[in-house]
Amino acid sequence: MEELTKPIGHQGIIHLTLSELHTCQNYYQRLFFALIESNEILGTTAVRSWATTFNYQAMLFIKKHWLNYEGELEGQDVVETLTLTEVKEQTKYLFSTLEGMITLDLVPFQDFSEKVALTLNFLYLHARRLHLVIKEATPFTIELPRVSLMDTIHTDEGIPAFRVNPDHIFNLEEDAHAPVRSLHGQRSKKYDELIHKGHSWVAQKEYDLGRDSFFKALNFKETAEAYNLIGWTYSLENQFETAKNFCLKAIKIDPAYGAPYNDLGSYLLSEGQVQESLKWFELAKNSRNYQNREYPYINSGRAYMNLRNYKAALEEFSMALTLVPQNEELHQTVQRLKETLNKGNLFATNKEAPPPLF
Repeated sequence: MEELTKPIGHQGIIHLTLSELHTCQNYYQRLFFALIESNEILGTTAVRSWATTFNYQAMLFIKKHWLNYEGELEGQDVVETLTLTEVKEQTKYLFSTLEGMITLDLVPFQDFSEKVALTLNFLYLHARRLHLVIKEATPFTIELPRVSLMDTIHTDEGIPAFRVNPDHIFNLEEDAHAPVRSLHGQRSKKYDELIHKGHSWVAQKEYDLGRDSFFKALNFKETAEAYNLIGWTYSLENQFETAKNFCLKAIKIDPAYGAPYNDLGSYLLSEGQVQESLKWFELAKNSRNYQNREYPYINSGRAYMNLRNYKAALEEFSMALTLVPQNEELHQTVQRLKETLNKGNLFATNKEAPPPLF
């Protein structure tokens, strides 16, 4: 068991770094393949400019950061690469050189962490620039790298940037679970991205696309949240039976998660099953994990309004207001209901319904 909890150590960091380097190299290969497939852009100014800049800056980078070259760098050895073959060969040589330098492990670990971070950031920066050039000129979709050490930074152009902090690499040495943590972190990020994307689609009333994103999120993490959101998309299309089934799946995954209890109650209320809905709202109120605990109180208030039990409705709306005192709509709802009840003495008679509240 001791071996399982042994810190990853310096050699482990080297292996992780080499793995990330190979991932980046494969990304470059996919980019070059896209250039071959769309050979009409090979000789364009944009591609030539990228090739010239990349090869020149890569040469300076190696000299400065790995060979500790202290001479004058600016203006030396400018090589303009004009063909794809030259670009591919120079890049292959670059990655081979970097792999050898990382494997040799000739620098102190603190310096090593900084050099590795600078190197990976440099490579991914130029890869992204080439990706943008290809995206602008061709219809091809290029698979993004499945990074492990890098942070993913989303951008307006639709192609993320990948960066890593030297401290992150340095701190991994004493972490026994660094590779696993890194993978879990990437899975969580992808899950969050898909959940966010799903919400965006639903906001545009693209329910099928939103549902597809939520289903894909389940491939990264099976959560009650994702199942409940899938049910939500079905409810928006009035498919309440399917929506309720997904609520039940969510509850099975995490009985402490409150949202599916509330949503299931809402679907029952929409179908006219008022008394049954109240049971589910009560379960939602008492759940351990629920950020929006005001919702089941509001929905219970709606249910009691349907039952013409206006005093109970007022109590539920008042409880919701206690939870979210900044909600102006709830303030107005409680005030209107109080005024209507007092005017018509509905606390005693329950004969006349107040005006709609929501």
